[in-house]
Amino acid sequence: GYLAGVLAANLTETGTIAAVLGTDLVPPVVAFNEGYIAGAQSVNPDINIISTYHPGGMDIAFTDPEWGAATSRQALDQGADVVFAAGGLTGNGGLQEVAVAAESGDRVFCIGVDTDQWETVPAAHPCLVSSAMKLITPGVADLINAAAADEFPSGNYFGGAGLAPFHDFEDQ
Repeated sequence: GYLAGVLAANLTETGTIAAVLGTDLVPPVVAFNEGYIAGAQSVNPDINIISTYHPGGMDIAFTDPEWGAATSRQALDQGADVVFAAGGLTGNGGLQEVAVAAESGDRVFCIGVDTDQWETVPAAHPCLVSSAMKLITPGVADLINAAAADEFPSGNYFGGAGLAPFHDFEDQ
């Protein structure tokens, strides 16, 4: 989330960015948002950030692309020009709504989550600059290698995080 916030703050021309999120009942979703805010504010302490969590329960918060799209549209209407969408199918709806605005000529960007959403949400290509990624596969590989070397860490293990490639936006 932090890296996504730094990216968003560097992309915005309006000074307003947004996050469209699944439920705040899931601590990692809250952490993504808190990181996004902290990253954006590290670039511009005065940046305007619109953060919206899905109001529904666990049964719908991550499977509501219509809400994601409507919430992204609302953020765009409030001046946001970068939207971080983190919320499964709900977030995918948000990405796709921003892509519609980009296709119609608006200079807007979107940032995905979890994996490189360039591969999973092709409809978002017109706006998808990158995705905030939990690097789970390399983290598991690191743990396996540590176990094989009899150096398995005790306690909680925190693997890496990063941003997906910028694809069509590499030059921007």
